[in-house]
Amino acid sequence: MIRQRIFWLKDKSLADLDNLPDPDELAEEIIEDEEAALDGFRGIMGILNMRAEDKGF
Repeated sequence: MIRQRIFWLKDKSLADLDNLPDPDELAEEIIEDEEAALDGFRGIMGILNMRAEDKGF
C-alpha cells in the first residue's frame, strides 16, 4: 500500500499578520495564477487534439 503524506509549507514572510497584503491584491494574484494555469492546460489540450486529429481519432 502506498501512503501519501501532505506537508503544509508555511510561508514565514506571512507570519506577521500586520503586514499581510490587501485582500484585493491577494485575490487578484490568485486569479492571475489560476488564469495562467488554465492557459497552460488549454495549450496542452490543443496539442493533444492536434495529435489525435493527425492519427485520425
